[in-house]
Amino acid sequence: MRFTRQTKTRRGVVAVEAAITMPLLLVLMLGVWEVGRIIQIQQMLVNSCREGARFAAGGYTNGTPVTNAMVQQAVRDYLTSAGFPTVAVSNAQVSLSCLSSPTWTDPYQALPLDKFQVSVVIPSGTAFNSLRWTLLNQITSVRSLSASVNWMSLNNTQIVVNTQLPY
Repeated sequence: MRFTRQTKTRRGVVAVEAAITMPLLLVLMLGVWEVGRIIQIQQMLVNSCREGARFAAGGYTNGTPVTNAMVQQAVRDYLTSAGFPTVAVSNAQVSLSCLSSPTWTDPYQALPLDKFQVSVVIPSGTAFNSLRWTLLNQITSVRSLSASVNWMSLNNTQIVVNTQLPY
């Protein structure tokens, strides 16, 4: 008899506990989801920079000199193939900069082992918001994403061969 009376007085406790804890658990789950998505996007940005740097490092592709615009297009192509929305890819700011002296503007002009940097920035606004999964814009402070890699040129050294035979 005593057991039955206690059960009747505790009838709504589980519903009250669930009503209190579910909003907190939901916010935590959405936060983890958002952070995971930001880390995933950051990794894809780093990979796109690496892909652009690998493309630029050789200086030539199939005998064609690699230009700055070609590197930018290679990075954008990687982002597209990674599943980035078109608005994010078109607004991505891709830059290639020489870190050594003498400076150059296009990768085919680089000397062997010249250092350079490839950077990508997804600015705040529509482009950045198109990458978000949840609507937690007010909770997270991340407003733009960027990545960059430093690389070295693998251009071959120009060798001048004297075609005259000595006497």
